[in-house]
Amino acid sequence: MSLFFVTVLSVFFLIVASQFVLIPIILPQRLARATRIAISFAFTLGMNMIPFLYLHAGAILDERPWWHRELVIFPYTIILVTTAWSSIIVLILWLARSTLSGLWPKFDNGKRQFLTSSARIVAGTSLAVSAYGTYHETRNFEVSRIALSYSRLHRDLHGFRLVHITDIHAGSFISFDTIADIVTRANELKPDLTVLTGDYVNHNPAYIDGCLQHLDALKAPAGVFGVYGNHDYYTGISAMRQGFSKTQIPVLCDSNHYARGLEKLLNIIGVDDPLVGWATEARFRNPAKIAELVMPDQFNLLLSHRPGIFKMCKDWHVPLTLAGHTHGGQVIVPGVGERGFSLADLFLPYTHGLYESEQVPEVRMYVSRGIGTIVAPLRLFCRPEIVEITLLEG
Repeated sequence: MSLFFVTVLSVFFLIVASQFVLIPIILPQRLARATRIAISFAFTLGMNMIPFLYLHAGAILDERPWWHRELVIFPYTIILVTTAWSSIIVLILWLARSTLSGLWPKFDNGKRQFLTSSARIVAGTSLAVSAYGTYHETRNFEVSRIALSYSRLHRDLHGFRLVHITDIHAGSFISFDTIADIVTRANELKPDLTVLTGDYVNHNPAYIDGCLQHLDALKAPAGVFGVYGNHDYYTGISAMRQGFSKTQIPVLCDSNHYARGLEKLLNIIGVDDPLVGWATEARFRNPAKIAELVMPDQFNLLLSHRPGIFKMCKDWHVPLTLAGHTHGGQVIVPGVGERGFSLADLFLPYTHGLYESEQVPEVRMYVSRGIGTIVAPLRLFCRPEIVEITLLEG
């Protein structure tokens, strides 16, 4: 049993326990304590049987009517997120009041009323925010258009446009219809090159063929290239490789490939996922081998699922690196710092947007917020994005 699985399972049971504690506080206090506990037990048990029922069924959600995802899975995850946030915030408020009040020696009516009111307000607000983030922001895709100038760019690459798609996470939260829409919108941009930086499927191999069939419809004259991400290994790397073998998309694993029609001009380098350092910085296995793939007299485009590669490729003078993995943290607090405070800032040095090397400003990396989500289908001030980058001579 992996550490990742143990962590996820532990967090799940912790949230379930917080549900059982929170619900009796929110329920009307005129109900008998035993009644409130019984309702909490029934609600907690019934709600948290939902994921196990779907796991037992084995079928993918895209083979079921639309309401399974919209009216069962999404509301369930919204309640799970609401419970987690509400419990944390109510606990902080309770501790703050108790501290300011000198830690009252007994649990009187004032404390009880404060706890009940706080829990109801926080839970209601969290529910509304979570519903907005799930049903609106995760579907409000953005095309981020960026123009990058390079003083030594070959004239044949001036105006060259590439599209970057990452972190689709096909599964319970991302449907095949959503993937088809992403492919359509990417093709409508008419890019010269399209690149994919991993995490095509969340974890269920049943989604592989459907996801990759849609991605195989991506069109670009210079080609469509990809690399693997950590979730592709969680899903099953053998199955992922077999799935890609049925497509026209080359997946680069610590290897390079020339863009079609741009031989000796545009060198595409793909970095395989190291599969270690899940939340923290990754430790890449073959940095020396990857460095050897850099062609000094060409424009080098490096594809890596994890943005941590930028610490190394800055020294290799790779002008453009594209990465994903972070989802932008899925929640960004705007107005804090240059790009807002992302939840991913708690774990990673590169979270979203454009980064430049301090030593060589023309050495850059763009970290996409990606398409899908993990843990919960929730985003706030962190819309999913398709990235379009135009190279300019100048």
